Amino acid sequence: MIRSRGRRALLQSGVVAIAGLAGCVGGLRDGDDEPNETETTRRRPSETTTVDRNRSSTGTPPGEPSAVEFVPVGVQSSFFYLTTPDSMDVEAVEGTQFVFVEVYPQTDSPPPSDFSLVADGRHFWGTLAPGEVGGPNRLSELGPGYRADETGSGWVAFEVPNPLDAEEVELAYRGRSQRVDETILADLRAPPADFEVVSFDAPEQVVHDESFEVSLTVENVGESDGVFRASLNQAGAMYSPNRAEIRVPAGERRERAWTFGEYLPSGTGRARFHLRSADTDREAVIEVVEGATEP
Repeated sequence: MIRSRGRRALLQSGVVAIAGLAGCVGGLRDGDDEPNETETTRRRPSETTTVDRNRSSTGTPPGEPSAVEFVPVGVQSSFFYLTTPDSMDVEAVEGTQFVFVEVYPQTDSPPPSDFSLVADGRHFWGTLAPGEVGGPNRLSELGPGYRADETGSGWVAFEVPNPLDAEEVELAYRGRSQRVDETILADLRAPPADFEVVSFDAPEQVVHDESFEVSLTVENVGESDGVFRASLNQAGAMYSPNRAEIRVPAGERRERAWTFGEYLPSGTGRARFHLRSADTDREAVIEVVEGATEP
C-alpha cells in the first residue's frame, strides 16, 4: 500500500521552484537503475518523437500556425524530493498519478492552467505540481518546467485519479484537442503497483578500507508492473543520497545493491544508512573498525 507522507494535498496549479541539486547531490542520474519504461520517460521531438511542423499537435489544420505543440512523455505516481542538500525522500499520494507533457510554444505561451487533459468529458487542468514552492522539499528529478510568456519548451503535468477510468483521453487548448497514444492510455487505466520491502540488509561491522554492500529486495504484490523509487541516504563519514528506480513486474521480486566502503576513513566509528521510500523507511548502523571483523 502506498503511504503518503501527508505533508500536503498536491497542488492543482502553481509554480514550483525546480533547482539544481546542491552539496553532494550532483550527478545522481549517473547512478540510477536502467531507464524506466512504465512511468515517465522523456521523449523530445529531436530524439524519439517526430513532430509534424505543418500540423499542430493540438489539431490545427495544415497551413495554419500552431499555437502550441504537445508531446506526451509519460505517467508517474511517485517522486524524489530533496529533504536536505544531502538527502532525499520519496513521496506518493494514494489514488493520484500525473500525466507529463512537453509543451513547445509556437504562437502562444499561455499559463499551464490554460491547458487541459480531457478524460471522457472531465477536465484536468495543467499544473507544475507536484512539488512545493521553494524550500528544501522541492522536486529534484525533472527537467525544466514550462514557463508562460517564454519561448522555451518545458513540462506541464495533469493530476488525475489512479487508475483513471476513461475510454478517451485528449490534450486540449483553445478548443483544439489531441488524443494521447495507447501506451499512455493503458498506463493511466492500469491499477497501481503495490510494493512491499521484503528485506533491507547491511553488515553489522566492516573494516574501514574494505568495501561492503547494502541491499534491498522489493516485491510487487499488485496487479500491474511498476517502478519502486527509493533513496538510500548515507550519513557518516560521507553524506549523500543514493537514488534508485527499480522496475518490478507484477507478482515478482527485484534486488538492488549498493557498494560502499573504500572511502570510509580510519576512525569513522559508525556509518549510518537511511532507506526512504513512499512505502516504508528502514535504517542500518554499521560499525567501522580498524582491523579484521569479528567472526
